[in-house]
Amino acid sequence: MDSFADDHGNDANSELKENGGPSPTLLILLILPLFGIFVALMTLALDTRAPQPATSTFVPAPPRSVVNFAAPDFELPLLDGLTLVSPADFTGRPLFLNFWATWCAPCVRELPAFAEFAAQHAADDRGPALLTINLGEPAAVISSFLDEIGITNLPVAMDINEVVKRDYGVQNLPTTFVIDGAGEIRYMKLGEMTSEDMEAYLTALEYPDS
Repeated sequence: MDSFADDHGNDANSELKENGGPSPTLLILLILPLFGIFVALMTLALDTRAPQPATSTFVPAPPRSVVNFAAPDFELPLLDGLTLVSPADFTGRPLFLNFWATWCAPCVRELPAFAEFAAQHAADDRGPALLTINLGEPAAVISSFLDEIGITNLPVAMDINEVVKRDYGVQNLPTTFVIDGAGEIRYMKLGEMTSEDMEAYLTALEYPDS
């Protein structure tokens, strides 16, 4: 009787292994694809994650402030090569000091506004003044260029060795400094200047005739 029971139990266990319980080999075959899918999903999630900022980034130093900064003195020749000009010649008058070159497109675009401004105030020795400083180009090149674009009354000083450019910290063209009658740089304009800009700067200086 016991032998029959044992034999019957063994047969049942064998049948369970064959029909009811998965074998270890089958489990491995089922788990491996699932594990591969999991790894693929994690890799995709890492690739599409937003980039993290670098632990250290280069931050450039801020440019030197020129507001209320005493205008550096200089003495440069005008286009005739004989007449010398300096900021002291404009003491008591607002002065627009512009740095430019003939190869600079925005510089060229603003020249008509400067020429118009110079014509408007040419007869007033106490009114606002304009001085443009050409960088590194000879007088013949500058004069020929101005004749070509029809500008004849522009006051141009020549900074052949670009020493004044360095003293004023000019890095980009055009750059215009607005200097008050006391010789203090009050404003700096980067980029093209318009007639409206010039009037606005004179108003900001509280110049009575602006």
